[in-house]
Order: sequence, then structure tokens, then C-alpha cells
Amino acid sequence: MHTVHTHDFAILVKLWVVFCTMSCVFLAGDAHFTWTITIMSFFYIVVQCKWKDLLGFVLFYSLTSLLLILIRRYGFRMLIFSEFHVLVFWLMTSIFIVSWDLITSPPGSVSAFLSRIRAPAGVILGVLVIFRFFPTMKAEFRGLLESMHNRGLMSVRQILLHPVAIIEYILMPMLMRCLQMADQLSVSAISRGIEAPGVRSSYYATGMRLRDYACIATYIAFVSAFLIIGGFR
Repeated sequence: MHTVHTHDFAILVKLWVVFCTMSCVFLAGDAHFTWTITIMSFFYIVVQCKWKDLLGFVLFYSLTSLLLILIRRYGFRMLIFSEFHVLVFWLMTSIFIVSWDLITSPPGSVSAFLSRIRAPAGVILGVLVIFRFFPTMKAEFRGLLESMHNRGLMSVRQILLHPVAIIEYILMPMLMRCLQMADQLSVSAISRGIEAPGVRSSYYATGMRLRDYACIATYIAFVSAFLIIGGFR
């Protein structure tokens, strides 16, 4: 196995960060105090130099914050989403951030970690399929929109005059891809030797480094301070 020194934390660290983040969000006595764990999650992404993910989540968090301000101070109302939905998205942003970071980890690193802890092959296969499903669907959706744009189906005029047709053009291909995706991901994992006996390794697997231990220690201190200051539910 070749160890590649990337900016990514080890899988064990990512699992620990997800656990700590969920503990803060669900156990916090004051729900509005969760903005601190969201800022911590942003810093967690910055350390790994994932600038594109950072930008997307900052925009999402800013939008939900703006909507909350408009709803509470100015009585703004939406047709589909209520204040409760917006508040849930705002509170769960930190969980979205750290979970997405875990899900988008290299499959080789995930399978190598699970193999080292002696997880059954069926569990490893299931985890890999679940983890790779969402990033793969994101790529498929992006490709579908580009294809529709090339055919002139994404113009403002087309969307306004034929909204139902636009939904159909997107929904049907995505449903078909969902039906095919699990089988393709399973076959891909099997072809890479997921069922082979022995402990698996990965070219991209990174062992625990000083920065990984520092991250674990930082989150232990942060969660302790968070729950002491903010209180328990």
C-alpha cells in the first residue's frame, strides 16, 4: 500500500466528526447556539482545502439565515416551505457539511478502513454503494442539465411555457438512472475485488497523522465546551 498525503482527514476522524456534530445539534439546550458548530464545520472543510464545497455550503447557510430573518422580522411567507422547514435546514447545515465530506471520501479509503476493522464484505459493499450513490447522481444530474441546455430545453421561454414538460424531461431519466445505479455500483465494487479474502488496502488510504489526532482532540474540547455552555436538551 502506498500512503498518499492529501489534505483529507482519515476516515476514522471523519466518523468522529460526524458523531460530534450530531451530538451538538441534537443535544444542545439552546437550538440557536448551533451556529457555532456550523462555523466549526466550515473551518473543518477549510483545513481540507475543499473550497468548492465550502462555497456551496456557505451560500446555502447564508440563504437559510436570510430567509429566517425575513420570516421572523418582516413576516415573509413562502408557498411551499414554512418557517419550521427553513429552521430545520439551518440547524442541520453542520450535519450536511460533515456528512457530505464523509460520503464523498475516496471509495478505496472507505473500503480499506472497513476491512481493517474486519467488517463483513456485505457491509463494505452496502456502504460503498450508499456512499457513491449521491455523488454519482449529482454528476448524472449535471450531465442531464447540460444535455437539455444543448438541446435548447433550458431557456427561460421554454421553462415558463412548458414547466410540466421540463419536469418530465428531468424526472424520467433520473428515475431510470436510479434503477440502474445500484446494480452498476455493486458490479463495480465486485470487479475491484470487494469479495476477495484478506484485509484490503488502498492506494489513497492515509494513516493517522498528527493533524488527525489534533482534529479529534479539538472536537472533544469543542463538544465539551459546547454542551457545558449551551446546556443539554
